[in-house]
Amino acid sequence: MRQGLRRLGLIYLAILLGTVVLSALLGLAAGANVVRAIAVGLYVAGAALLGGCFVVGARGPLRGVSREGDTVPLVGARGVRRATSEERTESSRTAIVLFLLGLSLVVLGSLIDPAHKSF
Repeated sequence: MRQGLRRLGLIYLAILLGTVVLSALLGLAAGANVVRAIAVGLYVAGAALLGGCFVVGARGPLRGVSREGDTVPLVGARGVRRATSEERTESSRTAIVLFLLGLSLVVLGSLIDPAHKSF
């Protein structure tokens, strides 16, 4: 459990730092306020994670099966099977994690956004 949380923290840190660096570079290139550019970048990254949350969370109870019996996307699959309870649980947990990460990025963006004062 501890190693999983450590990996999740590293992934979150990589997303956060990558977003900040890319947003700052794009803001400098556009001649915009760098802090505002970083805030908008955090909004965009958070919205992307929230969109991923919706996509993962809205996945149906069926899984595609190839000729060899491997799980594949439903589009173009040779057959279908019901998802196991483990697959449904994993899908729900992934959606919750994506929601929390996306929401935290949006909140961070709103805290540093100079165009909108929180307090």
